[in-house]
Amino acid sequence: MNMFTMNKSARLSVLLLITCTHLYATTPLGMFAPYDINIKLKKPGENNWQFTALGEKSYKTQGYATNSSAYALPGSGITANEDTTYLVNVLQIYEPFQNVVSMYQGFDNAGAMVQTLTTPFTQLLDSIAGGPGGGVSNFSSGIYVPTGTLSCGQVAFGTTYAFGQGFYLSAYLPVCFAQLSNVCWNYAGNNLLFSDEKIQTELIDLFCQDAQTYFDLNIGNWKQQGLGDLAFVAEWQRDFPQRRLVLRNVQANVRIGLTVPTAKAANEHVIMPVPFGADGAVSIPFGGGLGLSLGNVAELGFSGQFWYFCSNEKLRRIKTFPTQTSLLFPIVTNTFKEFAILQNFNLYAQLFTYSKRISAKLLYQHWRRQKETLQTFSNEFNFEVVNSAQSIDEITQHQVALFGIYSPNRGDFERIIPQFEIFWKASFGGTRIATASTFGAQFSLIF
Repeated sequence: MNMFTMNKSARLSVLLLITCTHLYATTPLGMFAPYDINIKLKKPGENNWQFTALGEKSYKTQGYATNSSAYALPGSGITANEDTTYLVNVLQIYEPFQNVVSMYQGFDNAGAMVQTLTTPFTQLLDSIAGGPGGGVSNFSSGIYVPTGTLSCGQVAFGTTYAFGQGFYLSAYLPVCFAQLSNVCWNYAGNNLLFSDEKIQTELIDLFCQDAQTYFDLNIGNWKQQGLGDLAFVAEWQRDFPQRRLVLRNVQANVRIGLTVPTAKAANEHVIMPVPFGADGAVSIPFGGGLGLSLGNVAELGFSGQFWYFCSNEKLRRIKTFPTQTSLLFPIVTNTFKEFAILQNFNLYAQLFTYSKRISAKLLYQHWRRQKETLQTFSNEFNFEVVNSAQSIDEITQHQVALFGIYSPNRGDFERIIPQFEIFWKASFGGTRIATASTFGAQFSLIF
């Protein structure tokens, strides 16, 4: 809303805004995108500028898995049902376990299963199991349950210029960090020969070395920081006053944007990589929303936005054998990815104090991304196997957030106008998603 010329009773606007995911593809682990309409403060008046600074930090990260075929294994007593979800560790959002030995399995020219590598780890596995064929060829020999802790944060900066007539142009750039810590691999197979603690320590140590040496994959802790994707957003927002007892104003908002891949692409050499942007792709967010001012103390609104990602070519880690699991794909190869459109729908309610300077807002967000597709540039890999990976299947997420907002009235300041908000955000459901509960603050200056 125009800080100087818009109707003061119209303070609600809701717009669809989507934040992509690989876990999330514009900000790590479901944090707010710096241009999310849901964290916006009052806009500047015509020919004025606005500067914003956003800080956000996770305090807990958890995973949600669906009751898919990955969980409904033969003999488990579980029937596959996408509508059933589980609260799990962040390293278990795709499968309840990881199959270590499948990294060493492949097909020969006749289509028969073969062991593709002989390493110190496979030799120890076979020696414990009583000879070749008893270790690497036995599925239960490599069943491990991984656990770990993900954390993330961001500092983001933005600027907006008001052209008048409700038109605005903005630019945003986040700086992000993410960390995986406390990684632990626990044996969960049914072979008692592998259950001894000393043997397990030796096996995991050797497998960790194998993963790094032969597959260029770090299966332990990692830390990263860097820029996110640079975003430009063009927006039209206008108020339509209503002379009614309850409904005082309707605010419409339409926006379209472009994100430029200034962030590093996902690191394919660690488990559970967290991209800081759209994984090297250009994206076009677009959407709109309506806000309703009810009396002088309340606002209600809804919004939605869709995010279109341009397909891109990139080195990615892929699935090459049917029993391989999502954290332990052995091969990195050049791929062409067809992204699915990301969808985000929002509802919120806001209450104001009598002076209008302070308000509280409750927000609900629903996210959905359908299955994506990978194509390789080599006939060596089976298309169906590559695209059976759980990590590119459909994902959903539910989030709720609570805001405390200070925004001055017209006339409180003459030249430079400050605004401030604090927020808390949490997730309470989803499928195949690792998501952070966060807290943060945003500061704005209009001049």
